[in-house]
Amino acid sequence: MSITHRFHRIRAYSLIKRLACMSLLFLAYSISSSSAYAESCWIGGSNLSLGTASIQGSMTASTDITVTCNSNSSQPVTYKMCMVVDSIDPAAKDPRTMINYTTYPASLLKYNLYYDVARTRKIPNSDAKNTAQCQSVRVGAKTGEPSTLVKMYGQVLAGQNVPAGSYKTNSTSIKLYYAYRYGLEVPSDLEALASQNSSTNNIVVNSNYENSCLILSASDIDFGSVELLNNTLYRSGTIQLACPMGTNMKVSLNNGLNPLGSQRRMKNSLGSYIQYGLYQDPSHSNIWQADTSYSLTHQTIPVYAMVPSQSISSIGKYSDTITVTLTY
Repeated sequence: MSITHRFHRIRAYSLIKRLACMSLLFLAYSISSSSAYAESCWIGGSNLSLGTASIQGSMTASTDITVTCNSNSSQPVTYKMCMVVDSIDPAAKDPRTMINYTTYPASLLKYNLYYDVARTRKIPNSDAKNTAQCQSVRVGAKTGEPSTLVKMYGQVLAGQNVPAGSYKTNSTSIKLYYAYRYGLEVPSDLEALASQNSSTNNIVVNSNYENSCLILSASDIDFGSVELLNNTLYRSGTIQLACPMGTNMKVSLNNGLNPLGSQRRMKNSLGSYIQYGLYQDPSHSNIWQADTSYSLTHQTIPVYAMVPSQSISSIGKYSDTITVTLTY
C-alpha cells in the first residue's frame, strides 16, 4: 500500500510539472505573438527649404511630413499624434538658427517653425512638448499601413543683419509622440505626450541670404515756421539702410527739384525760393555734393541741413525733394 501510494504521488507531481511547463510555453508564445502585431506609427519627410531671405525675412515655406500608422487589429485603431522638432545643431530653440561656415566667425540666421501657414502656432522642442499641437487619426481594421501628410511651415525672421550666403542646419530632428486605442475612442493629448511610443526623422532646414540692400526710410527735414530769416536755421534727418553685413555701400543725394547751379533751393507756390544746404557732419563743413557717391561703413546715415539767413520775397510753404541713391 505504501509503495502504490508513493507511486501515485510521483505520477501526480510529474503531471503537474508537465502542465506547468506547457503553461509557460503557451504564455511565452502569447507574448511573442502580441509583440509581433503591436500597433505603431513612424514618420518620414523631406528637407525644408526656406528659399531666399533678406533683411525683410523670407516667404513662408512648407514641407510635408509623412506619418504612417499600421492596423493589424480586427477593429479600427484610433491614434493621437503630437509633433515636436528638436534643433540639435545649431541648438537654438526660439528662435531657431541656421549656420554659415564660410564666414569667420560662423554666422547664424534666425528662423522659426510653425504648425500653421498663418504662423500663429510655433512648433516647440521636445522639452516643451506639453505645448505641442496634437491631432487624431483613425485607421480601419486590418488596413495595413495608410499614410497621413502633416504640413510643417517655416520662415526666416525679418530684421537680421548677417553676411550674404548659404545657411543650413546640421541636425534637426522631428519627433512624433503617439498613443492609440482600439475602437473609436480617441486618446487624450496628455496620454500621447506621456506615452513611450515615439518616432523620429532627421531633416535639413536651409536658406540663402541674398546680397541685396534696401533704403528702409529717409526722414523729412522740417525747419518749422518763421516770419523772417534773420538767423541761420539748423535741422537734421536720417537715412536708414539695410544691407547684409560686410557689403560695400555707396550713397548719393541729388540736387533736388529746384537747384541753381550747385545750390539747393526750396520753392513755394508763388515761385519764390529759399536756399539751403545738406552736410555730412554736425559742424556743417562737409557738403553732400550733388550726385556724388560716398562710401559708407554704417547703415544709419545722418543728414545735417542748414538754411542761412536771407531775405524772403513771399510768404508760403517752401519745400524740395531729394532723391537718395544706394549703390552696392
